[in-house]
Amino acid sequence: MAELQALQNLSAAHCVLLAVHYAIESNIDALRALTALRENDFDLELTLRILLTYLPEAADSTQLSQYLDELVSDSRNPGDGALDTSPVHDLSTSQARKKRRKIEILPLAYPLYKTDTELDPLTQFLIHRAHRIDADTGLLDLVPPLIVPFLDYSEHLQTWFISTVLPLLRLGYEYYPQSSTPSLDEFTRLHGRRAIDRQLSYLRQTRSGGGLHTQDAARDFRGVLGPWICGASERKRRKISTGDRRTSISQQQRSEQSEPDDWECLFEWLAHTSKEDFPLVAAAIAEWDGPDDLDLGGYDGGHVYIDEEYQRRLELRYAQTAMACLYLVEKSNAETIQAAHSLLTRLSNLLSLDPPQELGTNTDSLPLYDLNSPILQGNTTTILQQEHILQPDNAITKPGPSTIRLLELFLTSASLLSSLEHPISVRDVARLYLRDEYAEQFSLLQRILHTLNSGSKKDGEQWKAIRSRLMWLWGWGTGSQNGDRHGQGVLGRLESKTIEIEILKALLESNHYSLAIQIYINTSGPAPLTKSDVQKVVLETAMHDYDNASNGNRTRGGMKKASEIVSTFSPHFPSSTKFQRTKALLAATHAMSFYTLILQHGVPFQPVNIRVSADPLSLLRKLLDQNSRSYTNLDDMVSIGQNLVVAKPSTLMDDEADTTHMDPSEIENKKVSAERRVTGMAIEAALKEDDFETAYSYVVNRLSGPNVSPAISPAVSTSSQRFSFGSFSSDKEGDEAEDVSWRAALLAGRYRSSPSTSWSGSAARPDLRRLEQRMELLSQALLLTPPSHLEEVLAVWQECEAEMNTLLAQEYEAEERFNDLADRRIPGSFTNETVAVQPRREVGRGATEESPMGLFDVARGAAAAFSKSAFPLRANATSPAPVVRDTASLDSSRVSMDFSDGGSASGADDRVRRRDMVASAVTGGLASGLGWVLGAKPVHERELE
Repeated sequence: MAELQALQNLSAAHCVLLAVHYAIESNIDALRALTALRENDFDLELTLRILLTYLPEAADSTQLSQYLDELVSDSRNPGDGALDTSPVHDLSTSQARKKRRKIEILPLAYPLYKTDTELDPLTQFLIHRAHRIDADTGLLDLVPPLIVPFLDYSEHLQTWFISTVLPLLRLGYEYYPQSSTPSLDEFTRLHGRRAIDRQLSYLRQTRSGGGLHTQDAARDFRGVLGPWICGASERKRRKISTGDRRTSISQQQRSEQSEPDDWECLFEWLAHTSKEDFPLVAAAIAEWDGPDDLDLGGYDGGHVYIDEEYQRRLELRYAQTAMACLYLVEKSNAETIQAAHSLLTRLSNLLSLDPPQELGTNTDSLPLYDLNSPILQGNTTTILQQEHILQPDNAITKPGPSTIRLLELFLTSASLLSSLEHPISVRDVARLYLRDEYAEQFSLLQRILHTLNSGSKKDGEQWKAIRSRLMWLWGWGTGSQNGDRHGQGVLGRLESKTIEIEILKALLESNHYSLAIQIYINTSGPAPLTKSDVQKVVLETAMHDYDNASNGNRTRGGMKKASEIVSTFSPHFPSSTKFQRTKALLAATHAMSFYTLILQHGVPFQPVNIRVSADPLSLLRKLLDQNSRSYTNLDDMVSIGQNLVVAKPSTLMDDEADTTHMDPSEIENKKVSAERRVTGMAIEAALKEDDFETAYSYVVNRLSGPNVSPAISPAVSTSSQRFSFGSFSSDKEGDEAEDVSWRAALLAGRYRSSPSTSWSGSAARPDLRRLEQRMELLSQALLLTPPSHLEEVLAVWQECEAEMNTLLAQEYEAEERFNDLADRRIPGSFTNETVAVQPRREVGRGATEESPMGLFDVARGAAAAFSKSAFPLRANATSPAPVVRDTASLDSSRVSMDFSDGGSASGADDRVRRRDMVASAVTGGLASGLGWVLGAKPVHERELE
């Protein structure tokens, strides 16, 4: 009673000082008794402020909770607490008042909530004390015993605890105890994207350390983010109330509308994170059912934080976010594709739709395009940008059966492209589909086939599967067209024919010829390509290998590949001219590979040089020049030339339709022309190597028959026999065609070389034999030369005639000296008789004629001279012959003159007949060529008269 009496004598200031003393000492029992006995001096707010300010944060929360319950329920009970007034009873009233004014007592409202007038004192006290406990001790686990007993007392306190204390407790004490978590004050100040990033940063840190399990992501969404978002409305209200008072209401509303709410921030975080760590997002969505899946720890007391209509909208946004994550993934590895398929399956379940088919490479089980309205209309790749992909009206992420089906087709396309050794993300597939560019799709097709051919060798069944997958990528299982697209799939801008052509090229490149024939030629159903298309592709592929070959030998490299292709497919195109021409080209190239051929700048010959040459026969001249005595292989050279002119390499791959047989007569004309031209080149090469005999043989035996006569030898060549070789090429393009035969004969006839053997009196004269051969060649040239070139041939003939007369005179003089010497050595010999020698006449000159001034005068004089002087042994009564004193000795000593045709001793009569024949041919050639000027007739016509 004495203590009670002492308490009654204390002033209000003394009581406040005594309450502060009890609070500092954590003497809650004494404080309870004091505030109960002096209830009028301690209202609820004052008492709570004293407790908030001076009661140690580590005080027993259970005892405090009981005391607080008594205070808020207005059922104060002094209890059994002992009161000790000694700490203040020595103070006078004035002293007590002075001390009372000096002590500081904290306001109930925490600074973050000071403007929230809707909060009751107890809620303010508890929130403020929780912040003080965390700030002073860092022991947030002391807060729940203080707060939980009063959760039913205040809905605001309940929301605050669930959205603020509970997530932070789970982060710091349950989920990530080894990590440093923010203080309660820092955590309370977080909002929007920053708060989402901070709460999920621990999840990502654990993910990078390799300690994340599948359930961890969903756990954090369910137990941290979900409860935190429940306080969104309270945070928004607090933010507005603590805003700048000078900010107008309209500005605050615009700020509120521009910043997304917490759920939208979470959805944006999922979409953004999927670009960097898609497995994390996929694991979270796989285990978390969305905004309705919250773990509030049982503290909600049945309170509904999300109404039904808002819940439905959030579920659609959650599904749209999951779709957006699939479109934002940049990675294309197999794990990502499989995770995307799992996410799509989960998404279909959330939307109560049929799950997608399992990923596989069997085209029979792939999904079909069954959409009624095309997605492409009016949409571009901008709908894939992150700032647009989460818009509610986005055409490809707005949840629905059609968009889910489209996403399934994109995902299946990505899976198939990965199986074709071309990994690609779902996002890139969507871009490819939305851009819808021919060049991009064609380039993708070519890259795929090139990669497949560059890798490990694949068998026929694998190539069949590859073809099926590519055709599915073109039409997505259908053959219907969509506007200007030929197919519905990601390769739909291309024609199916284009894809088949590229596949055929790949089969040829990989040596699957039988499979190509089976699919594209001997197919039982409708042929994927026309026969003309197949022929074009086959020959283009063969020519590609041909052009890239470094050697012309058909047993090596590109030439081998080209030869195999042509030989395999040619039986299926028996009437194709192009195949015949290609075979001729390959044969010619192979034959040329056995010779050395270096082009300009020291570049070795390659097969492509034939294809780019406008006149491939000109390469033979270089070949003859660079390979010694290669001209002796004339048949080989002729065969090469004939194949080249038949092949026409520069126009081989022209697009004109050419599937019929070539005209045999045209082919024969081309071959004859090529043979004559190549023979001319060989003659020129032989002469360059000083092999006159071979050149002479080629002119006599290969460019003309053994019994050529003017009556049967044309004087003018046809257009198919035009050529130019050596120094006889035409000086002006478009000049009259020139025959190889007379050019070659003239070239050999004017050739001069020193004989290899010297002449002795009793042996044949090699220089006379060579000169006679030259004159014979010039005679052949006169038979075939066109009128425009007669003067050129006649000039050479005159030179040879003069040289012949000189040599004959020298031989005659030598014989005379030899005979005189013999007569002097024989006793009783007769004196030599004078031999009358026919004076030499100059061609075109007579007693009464003047020298010819033009081509026709020269030709007329030459015709007269040929019959008299060109062949001195011809039986002609009007031609005087030398008078020989000793016929036997003359015949035996003039072997070089009488028997020089073949280098053997034949009869004199045979020689006269052969010379008559040549002279007749010369005269006949002149008559037929210039008869209209000379008034002459061929010999055979005169004989008929």
